[in-house]
Amino acid sequence: MAICCLAPIVLFVDVLSFFKASSDYWIWLIILLCPLMHILMMRGHKQGLYQCPECKLLYKEKEWVEKCRAWCKEHKSCNLEITKHAIKK
Repeated sequence: MAICCLAPIVLFVDVLSFFKASSDYWIWLIILLCPLMHILMMRGHKQGLYQCPECKLLYKEKEWVEKCRAWCKEHKSCNLEITKHAIKK
């Protein structure tokens, strides 16, 4: 994440020092790269999902995570009635 945050700054400084141009299109290019890098960084994030800490299954609702966690912890296995509510990857 730090690399992706520092990359536009380094690129901006490099472009300005390399070309030493007075045209503004390089600045706009760098500014437009920021949203693109944000999209690339955030594409793998799953928003609004909860994960069972025991078996690592994902659920949309927190109540199923709690049921799954309790079952996994007590029985050291998964319950098919609970896991059918899990999100398929």
